[in-house]
Amino acid sequence: MLVTSPDVPYPEGASGDATVVLLVTVNSDGSVRTAIAAEPNEPFSSTASAAALRWRFEPATRGGERVAAKVRVEVGFRDPAKAAAEAAAAAEAAAAAAEASGGGAAAAPKPPPDAPSEVTVVGVRPEPSRTATLTRAEVRQIPGAFGDPFRAIEVMPGVTPIVSGLPFFFIRGAPPGNVGYYLDGVRVPLLFHVGVGPSVVHPALVSRVDLYPGGYPARYGRFAGGIVAGETAPPEGELHGEYNVRLFDAGALVETPFAGGRGAALVAGRYSYTAALLTQLQSDALLDYWDYQARVGYDLGPDDRVSVFAFGSYDHLAQKTPTGTITVFGTEFHRVDVRHDHRFGAGGSLRTAVTLGLDRSRLPDDRYVRNRLLGARTEYLERLSPRALLRAGTDLQLDSYDVELGGEDFNPSTRRVVELFPTRNDMALGGRVDLVLAPVDGFEITPGVRADFFTSQGASALGVDPRVAARTELSSRARLLAALGVAHQPPAFAVPVPGFQPGGLRGGLQRAAQESVGLEVDVDEATTATVTGFHNAFFAMSDPLGSRERDTGGCLPGQFPTDSVGGDRGSPPNVSFPCGEPRFPPGTIGPDRSGGGDQGADSQGARRTADAFEVRTLGSSYGLELFVKRRLTGRLGGFLSYTLSRSTRSYGDRKFIATFDRTHVTNLALAYDLGRRWRAGSRVVFYTGLPRLPTPDDDATRLPPFFRLDLRLEKRWQLGPKAFLSAVAEWMNATLNKEAVTSTCNLEGCEAQRIGPVSIPSLGVEGGF
Repeated sequence: MLVTSPDVPYPEGASGDATVVLLVTVNSDGSVRTAIAAEPNEPFSSTASAAALRWRFEPATRGGERVAAKVRVEVGFRDPAKAAAEAAAAAEAAAAAAEASGGGAAAAPKPPPDAPSEVTVVGVRPEPSRTATLTRAEVRQIPGAFGDPFRAIEVMPGVTPIVSGLPFFFIRGAPPGNVGYYLDGVRVPLLFHVGVGPSVVHPALVSRVDLYPGGYPARYGRFAGGIVAGETAPPEGELHGEYNVRLFDAGALVETPFAGGRGAALVAGRYSYTAALLTQLQSDALLDYWDYQARVGYDLGPDDRVSVFAFGSYDHLAQKTPTGTITVFGTEFHRVDVRHDHRFGAGGSLRTAVTLGLDRSRLPDDRYVRNRLLGARTEYLERLSPRALLRAGTDLQLDSYDVELGGEDFNPSTRRVVELFPTRNDMALGGRVDLVLAPVDGFEITPGVRADFFTSQGASALGVDPRVAARTELSSRARLLAALGVAHQPPAFAVPVPGFQPGGLRGGLQRAAQESVGLEVDVDEATTATVTGFHNAFFAMSDPLGSRERDTGGCLPGQFPTDSVGGDRGSPPNVSFPCGEPRFPPGTIGPDRSGGGDQGADSQGARRTADAFEVRTLGSSYGLELFVKRRLTGRLGGFLSYTLSRSTRSYGDRKFIATFDRTHVTNLALAYDLGRRWRAGSRVVFYTGLPRLPTPDDDATRLPPFFRLDLRLEKRWQLGPKAFLSAVAEWMNATLNKEAVTSTCNLEGCEAQRIGPVSIPSLGVEGGF
């Protein structure tokens, strides 16, 4: 028997009446484990499933003992506009009848029994520091995202791209290396394949992606920038799958229950055949990537479940030359996460997990920079009362870094790599706790703290990060959101690459103070608008990509002497060091456009390169963010994401604009249902150019701005209750615009250097069962 209200809110942007049959698995404590629609009917089925997960039932019993059980629940949806019209018509009819009979004013009619009603559910609201979340159904409709939940990050406010199409972002002024990536609480080094590739996780496995640009919950830490956190979908309890075939890759996911529904097994993956296609377009380029995911879980009892989740990714980008093949970018990572989940009390839970991992980045001559890791974590959740939720946990990670030399001789370039990345063992140990409190109706506050202890090469450091977030209901349609927090992080490279991490703690931890205040307003039933002001202060930053001397034309270790940031063929940006400073290791992100480095560099050069990353700067970023969204799955949907910001760096008594500062960043998207299961969408991306140094004959302080148009068209066929097939045509940068990333000067003047066009047309089919 259902002991909470069964009402479900009508989906935003939907129209018409609908009925959804849910297959609900109820735990022995009465909470809902899974709620699966017997037949898909979006957006009604996903709305009903999400609401059912918050229900509570009177537990089933067997022999006097509480046991888990499965029930079928029918959820009916009534179009609010139709219900209101019928109610108004009934009221008019009653008033007319009363007037005709002379009986005076009639009593207010009762609403139809199936009219939608508002429900109050005891649960956890979205974190005030979390930006608006797009559902997977909405992500599918974003042109240029290729249906990938993680690629939708780039449309969020506060996110500034390095170069269009590349999956590396500055978030509220923090460089990519200061942004943490998590999947189910497991830290991963990257979330995207090389260049403009898709994410490293099959989209059907991801239920939600959250972006915390600052002031994030105590669950996350060790990063002085933002957090991108993905959560996988729970087992559905029945056989299902999805697949897709596109011009550049193919992927599939299949999950099936076993042992009478007590267990579930899932396999998924993606493989690119880009190498063969790219060779036809550019004979000297090689590109390859693949990924995999596998999960097996089993219920030991009604309240205990064990599972193993393994996933990994591989990328290789190379260039053919007359003397051989040069690796521009080669990387891989693997994770195995073993978990035990226990439910207890009224909504309490405890997860204990152990993680094994391997990260590697490839250098020329089959050498690798490698990290082998072992981690353990606990995640505890307990509802102390209807107005208080306790969240706590611990996190331990051991990293072992070294260089795999392969069969090559110990030549000078190899010696340089070994000295730059010496064999070492690092440790990070942390604990955290926070409370979600609702002392009065309309107000919620979440105070918390986490502490992390780091060791590396004989040095140690402690970071204590207090945080607080609050939500205040100003009215039924308006909410005030605020977040404030401190975050610490060890030294980091500007762009995250698996296996790469500066050693030692010289210069101490990077630190950030993050604060934001926002107003969220429900404009109408289908539209929400959020405006947020933010300010971040950075201390002891190891950010060579973001720093450049602008006032005197001088240079600092690890900074650009001019506008020397660029790349070619869509590869990651190349970085030049001034004043004779040494370069990156060969084959990594470095100054040579071929991807190679200075093969004759000596060990002293390697030491100076390491020193360059230990030069610390101060930083600041502030701005205003606007996000207006109308549900994309409705007849007409879309969003506007706009960021107005300024990022600065300072070294000593000199202050300058950060190298990747962009004053304006705008994303505008529209999606429209053409009828007969045809759907079209377009998206406009615009942002201002990168800063540049003025010259005597050109006083411009920025490179030209960039604009691109993305398009999407889909035709869908429903082949059965769950089976569907879609034909999708998508084109990122259909305008074939090139982007200015640097400028070069000679005796005749200065000229903007452009890359691209970075453009991806895609034709494919998607399906599911």
